[in-house]
Amino acid sequence: MVTEELGTKVLSETGSRVLRWIPPRSAVTMDYRTDRVSISYDDQRMVTAIRCG
Repeated sequence: MVTEELGTKVLSETGSRVLRWIPPRSAVTMDYRTDRVSISYDDQRMVTAIRCG
């Protein structure tokens, strides 16, 4: 489930500085950033993917 606590935990565990939430059907840039983690989620706000870069 998408929560502020999840975002904080993912940032802490990955060592990333930037968190990007990706809602369903959103366009996102494909640039690779070593300091970023992206969390994709579906219409029910359930996480579908967590990706670094």
